[in-house]
Amino acid sequence: MRVAFVVWPAPAHLYPVVPLAWALRSAGHEVYVASHPSIGDAVTGQGLPFAPLCAPDAMPHPLGPGGVWGRERADVGQITAALDLPVQDIGTWMTFSQFLLPTMWDFMPYKASPETPMPAMDGLVEFFRGWRPDLVIWDPCMPGAAVAARAVGARQARYTGPDHVGWSMDTFIRLAGDLGASRVDNPLVETVRPMAERYGVDVDRELLLGEWTINPMPSSINMPVDTRVLPVQWIPHVTQEAIPPWLYPVPERPRIAVSLGVSTRAYMAADWSHVGLLLDALGELDVEVVATLNDVQLAQVTRVPENVRLIDYFPLDQLMPTCSLLIHHGGLASMVTAAYSRVPQLVVDFLDLQIGVTTSEDGVVTGSRYPLAPVTGGFVTAHGAGEVLDLSKPGVDVIRDQVARVATEPAFREGAARLHEELMLSPTPGGIVPMLEQFAARRR
Repeated sequence: MRVAFVVWPAPAHLYPVVPLAWALRSAGHEVYVASHPSIGDAVTGQGLPFAPLCAPDAMPHPLGPGGVWGRERADVGQITAALDLPVQDIGTWMTFSQFLLPTMWDFMPYKASPETPMPAMDGLVEFFRGWRPDLVIWDPCMPGAAVAARAVGARQARYTGPDHVGWSMDTFIRLAGDLGASRVDNPLVETVRPMAERYGVDVDRELLLGEWTINPMPSSINMPVDTRVLPVQWIPHVTQEAIPPWLYPVPERPRIAVSLGVSTRAYMAADWSHVGLLLDALGELDVEVVATLNDVQLAQVTRVPENVRLIDYFPLDQLMPTCSLLIHHGGLASMVTAAYSRVPQLVVDFLDLQIGVTTSEDGVVTGSRYPLAPVTGGFVTAHGAGEVLDLSKPGVDVIRDQVARVATEPAFREGAARLHEELMLSPTPGGIVPMLEQFAARRR
């Protein structure tokens, strides 16, 4: 069997699928990871074959949610207004419409004509026509992979966590009508349609949401979406590093890790003014702090406490077994990695702000909140595995006391163990290989 993984070119999109890719290779199947050439070294660094979708000079490096996309965002904003969403649904819809959709536009121009240049998507179809995959597993930010799969007769499935895209399609249909007969334009359809028309592929629900959805998150964090779901364990995985001398032995006083998002600092201009306050609060505790922060995140920090070790990057799956607490931005990978080591968590959020983006006069796009923080924070607190650290109106004493409590009270460690148990209920990547084999055997 030949299996292609099509990922958006960022490590946060690559690393979650590596264990499944290796499970398929270990079972004797041929696997390629296909994406923009900018992530080629990261893919081959995982020991996986890489198929670049275009020449490096054929398409600039994707901008992701930080892309300006002024006309496109305005059009989607009008659609959002026309839907008249219930208040409780606005945050989830905005995560889809303002963060996930713009990542797709890098590769598939919004409301384009079928003749619009799409060098990476054309390269994907060309690769599939030559290699002839049996199964295509695609990133929800790369829906063109479903078009390419159907164009060559391959089976296709999405790989996604909490399904903001599927939920948004169900919500759109409920409020505006079916995909083909709605009262307003469907923004996902208008993103996929130009490529679909180019290759003579019909746009339907199966094309937009996959024949199957491979979901690495427990059912209790997932949104109710009308799709066929194949659950799988999320195995924490990132590029590894040699053990530094400070990692072991584990210190006698609690070790607290701080990780506020590699993807966030890479693709969004964010307000990092809260970092100094957080470090000041941690400096008042008898703990050891390992903070994975870069120069951008530290730009407004005037003082680093003596008990804080600053590192630009270190693999969380190596760090977590030595920690008593993880303070993080709400990323799914961060949450899962802490849960695997049964470590309590504080999920940073700004509860006074709405999910969304703002664009400055010079075109810089800024995220007001990390879009998954409410979902991740709710999941962690529901298990008693931690709390939300609300930095909307922070104070050093409030942060200090909350950190000390979550890091030391046994109830949070017990909740982290419950969260770990739920993650273990899904089959391993190796466990779903036989089902993928059966699925791919029935070619279109």
